[in-house]
This record gives sequence, structure tokens and C-alpha cells, in this order.
Amino acid sequence: MKKKAAVIFMLAAVLMLAGCVGGFDATKYVRGVLKNIYLGDSAEYCEMVDITKEEAADEYEQGIEVEADFFLQYYGIGGVSDEVYQQIVDMYKTIYQQSKFEVQEAVKNGDDYNVEVLIDPIDVIVNSEEDISAAVDEFIETADPEDYPDDQSINDALAEVVVDVINGNMPKLGWLEQKSIIVKVEKDSEGYYGLTSDAISQLDQDMIAY
Repeated sequence: MKKKAAVIFMLAAVLMLAGCVGGFDATKYVRGVLKNIYLGDSAEYCEMVDITKEEAADEYEQGIEVEADFFLQYYGIGGVSDEVYQQIVDMYKTIYQQSKFEVQEAVKNGDDYNVEVLIDPIDVIVNSEEDISAAVDEFIETADPEDYPDDQSINDALAEVVVDVINGNMPKLGWLEQKSIIVKVEKDSEGYYGLTSDAISQLDQDMIAY
């Protein structure tokens, strides 16, 4: 299942930052954006835009939280405690560190640039589907309702079941067949460059396979 653009839009919005007009390097810009949001490496990104390391780190954290929110939506789990939410965040930080992407040379298209990004989708979640289904079925069969006095306690338990399965499969993490995605870096009316929201949505849909 693909992530809905609405879920990714928040991340796209915070990444619509202006690149320096003089000597703008679209390839380096896209690579810097991806290294920041997936690897938490802001060095190239901060060179290209007027942003501090702290602000770049905030964007990385926001991106992880978007993924964590999608996790709850994808598995049909309601609100969870802060502690369990952090477990989900930590899991995605581990997964994101395995992100594989290659940014190709940008091709100028009028005032804008088209940039091909080659992505190797991470397979640990899609390959955990059967294990997750079995673990959830076992939880439902064996759980004592008296141990879960409210919805949040049930949500916490279910989320932990899924997280535990995925974490347990981390040693088997691999990548699916490489995909090619063309993203657009557009020039705005003031002469600044930025990735389009569609570009971020396209990339994020394929970085982790569900």
C-alpha cells in the first residue's frame, strides 16, 4: 500500500526551502535533502540552504514522526502512549539508516531541473507481514481483557507486538528491486529553488516498502 500524499504533505511543506540562486547545484541539493530526511546527515543540506543544524535535525525528527503516524494509520492502531510512540520512532530511525539512494546528474528544464533518483526500497516491513499477522492473531487469542482497561492500553500492546516483530526481523533487512523516480526542483517567482511537494511524496512512498 502506498502512503497517502496527505500524510506526507507536512514533511514536504517543511522541505520547501530556498536554494541559493547563484551557482545552484540541483543534484547536490536533492542529495542533501535526502541525506537529511532519511539519514539525519545535514552537512550538504545546510550548505545549500539558510538553515542551522538544529533546524535540519528538527526536520529529520518531523519526518520520522510522519512515518510513525503513518505506521499507526497503516496498522489501524489508535492513540498510543508517549513511551510506545517513541518505540515506533526509534524503529524507524533504525530502518531509515539503511536507506539506499543514488542521485543522478540534474537535467535543466527551462528554469527548473529534473533529477533522477534511484531508490532501493527497504523490505523489512513488507517481508514481516506474515509474522505480524501471526503475532497479532496470537495476541488476540491469548490476551486477557482484564489486563487492558482502556483503548490506549490495547493500542499500546498491539503496537508493541508489531514493533517487536519488525525489530526482530531487522537482521534480515534487505532491499527490493531498484526504482527510478524523477523529481522536479522548481524555481519560484523570487528566483529560489525548492523540491515540489509531489517530489517528496514520490520518494517517500518508495523508500520503505509496505
